[in-house]
Amino acid sequence: MTAERAEVFVVWSLRAMALGFAVVGVLFIATPDGVLNTISDLGDTVGDFPRAPLTEEKLWLALAFAYMVVITGIALVAQIDVVRYRLLLLVLAAGKAASSLAALGFFVFDDDVFIYLLNVLVDGFLVGASVLLWVVAGRVQVPPTPP
Repeated sequence: MTAERAEVFVVWSLRAMALGFAVVGVLFIATPDGVLNTISDLGDTVGDFPRAPLTEEKLWLALAFAYMVVITGIALVAQIDVVRYRLLLLVLAAGKAASSLAALGFFVFDDDVFIYLLNVLVDGFLVGASVLLWVVAGRVQVPPTPP
């Protein structure tokens, strides 16, 4: 892959991630129980999972929304200059790893709710995608500095 193609791939991937994070963040804050019910319905079609508990504690909702804003910002900043902001991709991977592992803990030690399992899978995938983008961004050449 050429340096130019690597940069285009990383930029467009980060833009897609940012859009996805922003949409999910808005859905979280606008209709948290709608999201939970929709995912629980999906879980019912896949297997026999308990329904997700409804959102009663607004502090956790506010923190989840804030997290989505932060990772949207990380993706948007990183796509501006993938060489300069490459390390932010590892920050994004760390955040997604924390989310995935926490959901795994809830799934294993609390209740086997489908949305916990789905979060393990989706955020686990996003960890891998973020690390892949970090690797590919390393192939982008740094422009030479003028003498």
